[in-house]
Amino acid sequence: MGWPGFHESLTTLVTLGVLAEAAADLDGARRRCTQAREVLMDVRERLDRVLDDAFRIGSFRPLEDLFREEEAALARYEESVTRLAAARERCAGLRAALATERELMRQPVLRHRIQ
Repeated sequence: MGWPGFHESLTTLVTLGVLAEAAADLDGARRRCTQAREVLMDVRERLDRVLDDAFRIGSFRPLEDLFREEEAALARYEESVTRLAAARERCAGLRAALATERELMRQPVLRHRIQ
């Protein structure tokens, strides 16, 4: 779901459904970020072990594939961090908008007579 345009936002209120959707997106983004970090750490641990073995035997050929795998895992992790930040920002914005809407609803309505 994208952010509403300026004119749309004047008539669209934050609903609990939209807020729940954003919270679910945030939870999913957190989960994917954690998984991506775990994959990256696993690849780096394997790379460290293989690197130690390569130094011991004097051959670095097997490292090429692991370096590529590490680069791909790092790219996935960085993307998941970016998506997590966007999901956090969206949730925070929706919560702030909801709080503002609730505050506006609590304020008394002043009626002006047209003269």
